[in-house]
Amino acid sequence: MTTVLWVAPSYPWLEDPVGGVFHQTQARALARLGVDVTVASPVPVAPWPLRRLHPRWGRYARAPQRAVDEGVSVIRPRYLNLPGQPSRARPDRLMARAVRREREALSKAKVIHGHSAVAGLAAWRLAREAGLPYVLTFHGGDINEWPDLYPERLQDLRSAVRGASAVLAVSRSLADRIQDLTGVAATHLPLGSDHRAIASLVMPKAEARRALGIPDDRIVVLFVGYLIPRKGVRELATAVLDVGDPFLGIFVGGGPEAGQGTQDRRAAGLLDYRGQQTHDTVIRYMSAADVLVLPSYSEGLPTVLVEAGSVGVPIIASAVDGIPELLGGDRGTLLPEISPAAISSALKTFRHGGDDAMEAAARLRRHVLEAYDVDRNAAVLAGCYDAVMAPPHRWALA
Repeated sequence: MTTVLWVAPSYPWLEDPVGGVFHQTQARALARLGVDVTVASPVPVAPWPLRRLHPRWGRYARAPQRAVDEGVSVIRPRYLNLPGQPSRARPDRLMARAVRREREALSKAKVIHGHSAVAGLAAWRLAREAGLPYVLTFHGGDINEWPDLYPERLQDLRSAVRGASAVLAVSRSLADRIQDLTGVAATHLPLGSDHRAIASLVMPKAEARRALGIPDDRIVVLFVGYLIPRKGVRELATAVLDVGDPFLGIFVGGGPEAGQGTQDRRAAGLLDYRGQQTHDTVIRYMSAADVLVLPSYSEGLPTVLVEAGSVGVPIIASAVDGIPELLGGDRGTLLPEISPAAISSALKTFRHGGDDAMEAAARLRRHVLEAYDVDRNAAVLAGCYDAVMAPPHRWALA
């Protein structure tokens, strides 16, 4: 049996059901294929004063140290989260040290798989010490921003990528970025979505709206994700206020931008912040929506767009990173810029061209069902693990 140890920055649990959900989807698919997967998701140590003063630190303290999720073993070793990340603090060293204490998981592993830049560097350190082959997957903004924000860590990143038995990227644009930074040809392998599970959760629009308390007579503009400036939350909120009735902006997620725009005198009946929701409930919101909008400034390949495509929701999104390759071929609307005016214009076009939008959504659905299927892509990844366990411990997609 293939036994793999993942090092990932997040994995869902009761109080954080969305963080790292794409990791969960792929890990479960690997388990269904018979791969023995242990996910190590290091969590900062939460000292007593901090856990009482800030909800995020309270969640760190309550995160379960061990769990089993549909055949996937999940461990959350604690590490000291120091200021100055990822440069002065070298959190990858501290993460690696925390995972190293999980002797059983490390001793049985035959391959180590690191996800994202910092966790990937931790996987690199662990693999070198254990003499194991390792695989790296990059997911987006982490490596896009790395050379500008943390130039002093670029040599470590290059060393980790160059020593990996396989380097994966969730989008083609990201694969190109990795090659530009490191000289290594990365393989494009999306994580994929569990389309069968999504289909079992999809509801008729009217039924979903009744269940969620959403009016039937509104054009529902849905946002799903962390409510942070990088996601373009305030630009979208302003656009909904500008276009006005019959549009209703529903924001699903948590973060510092929650409530953005609600102080505006026009906001009543136009903006609705619903907070963080479980993944199943997110699919229900997609069932209720007319259009999903993601005006992000930086992304890898957003899982939320793949899932919305699987549901059949029309999409408006920014033309950054891996999004154009997903929505290209007239499979959605790409914003010419990230601004309230551009989003407002796209919403008005959507309102008056509903048939075109639904045809684009149908094209996107066919595309994601074929190219972004988690079981199909997990089978490719399982083959990668088998290949790197044998000399010469290298793999590339044929």
